[in-house]
Amino acid sequence: MHEHARRQISIEATGLSVAYGVRPALRINELSARGGIIAVIGHNGAGKSTLLKSVLKLLPCSAGRLDVFAFDREVRQRLKPEEHMAFCPEGGSVFADISVESYIRLWCRLKTDDPNYYRSGGRHWIEQLELAPLLKKLGRELSKGQRRRVQTAIGFFSRPRLFLLDEPFDGLDVQKTSELAEIVERQASSTSFLLTSHRMDVVERLADTLIVLRNGELFAVGPTEEVCRTIGHAGAKIRGINNIEAAMDALKKHLPCAVMSKFGSEIIVCGKIPAAPELLSLVRSLTNSQVEIEEIVPSLVDAVSYHLKDTASQCLAA
Repeated sequence: MHEHARRQISIEATGLSVAYGVRPALRINELSARGGIIAVIGHNGAGKSTLLKSVLKLLPCSAGRLDVFAFDREVRQRLKPEEHMAFCPEGGSVFADISVESYIRLWCRLKTDDPNYYRSGGRHWIEQLELAPLLKKLGRELSKGQRRRVQTAIGFFSRPRLFLLDEPFDGLDVQKTSELAEIVERQASSTSFLLTSHRMDVVERLADTLIVLRNGELFAVGPTEEVCRTIGHAGAKIRGINNIEAAMDALKKHLPCAVMSKFGSEIIVCGKIPAAPELLSLVRSLTNSQVEIEEIVPSLVDAVSYHLKDTASQCLAA
C-alpha cells in the first residue's frame, strides 16, 4: 500500500503490433494498465524497451493503437511524447566529447529556452542527483550510473507528466539505488512513471501496477500483489525445521520446479506447490520434525524467479 496520492496515468493498447523490420517484437491484443508508477518486467528480449519506445513514438506501430492518458479530476487527457513525456534510456546518453555541463546547457536550451536553467529552476535536480562534481567531466569519463543520473536530471527539467525510465537502477550502487527510488517516490505525486527494471526488490517497493511481458506478448497486468499470485502461483513459509540445509535439499528433489529460499530459520517456497495440508505432510515426512506451514503471497522477487524458470523450461520444451 502506498501512502501518498500518485499522479495516475493509463496505458491502453488494442491490436498492437510493433516490429523491427520484418521481425515482430511486440504483440498485445488488449492492454489497460492504470497507476502512478507502472513497471514493465520480463525476461531479456521480452519486449520491455520496445514498449517504452512505442509509447514515446520512437518505434511506429505496425498495427493497432497505443495511447497514454493522464487524469485530472478523472478527466482524461491524451499525453503527447513531445509535450508531456521525458525519457532516460538504458545506457544514459551523454555525448562523449563534450563536458557534462555543456551537455546539460544544450538540453536546458532545448527544453526551457534558457541554457542556464540548471543554475536556477533546475538547480534542485543538480543537487538531488549530486551532479556538481561531474559538470567538468567529459561524457566518456562517466560511468553508466553517472550517465543515467545526468539524463534523469535533464528529464526532470521539463517537468514531465510522464517520465519513462529504462533500467534506471542498473549501474547504481546500493546507496544511489535507494536515493533514486526515494526521488521517484516523492515525485510520484506530480509525475507519473513508466519504468523497466530487473531489480525486483526495488520494483516491489515502488510500483503500484505491473505489466509482465513474455516473448513479446502480454502475460499479466494488474496490481503488484495480484500479479505476484498470477506469475508465482502460491507461496508458503515453513517454520520449525532443525536442519534447514538438509530439508531444502530434500524438498528440491520432491519439488524440482519450485523456487526456494532461506530466510533466517525459515524456508520460503514459491510456485506450483501442494496445498498447505499436503505440503505440511511432505515436509514432516522428509524432516521428521513438527514444522508449521503458513500460506503467503509470493514476493515479487520469488514470483519473478519462478516465472523466469517456467519461461525457460517452456522455451526448452518448445
